[in-house]
Amino acid sequence: MSEFVVQMETELEPQVAWARLWDLDQHTAVIPLTTVTLDAPALALAAGAGFTGRTALGPVGFDDTMRVVVWEPPTTGEGRAVVAKSGALIGGRIEVIVVPFIGGGAQITWRQDVQLPWLPSRLSRLEGAAARLAAPGYRRVLRTLLD
Repeated sequence: MSEFVVQMETELEPQVAWARLWDLDQHTAVIPLTTVTLDAPALALAAGAGFTGRTALGPVGFDDTMRVVVWEPPTTGEGRAVVAKSGALIGGRIEVIVVPFIGGGAQITWRQDVQLPWLPSRLSRLEGAAARLAAPGYRRVLRTLLD
């Protein structure tokens, strides 16, 4: 597994930033060729809820399956979520921390472990390259969600 970290600050209050970061419809709107949906029977993101990002061009695509492990919205302080990724193409873990600033705004830390389960172990160093390539895309998506 290889890790990348995206950190950014926003003038948004932590609760608003959190809501934007986890708005699955907005993820669908800003991630090219991808539709993100909550898995039934869940009605909202919460610990135990699953969701799937389907990336496809016509009939050809893949599912990025995820499950919320930790869900602690920033009601009065720091917020934290942990998501396990269990897809056949992309696995790993996401940890998102939202920390309030005194006087308003928040700092967002998005830490993601990238695992390519289909990759032979002798080529596992390529996960590092995948993480380095993914980081700028995630930064763009997160900035768009927060703007």
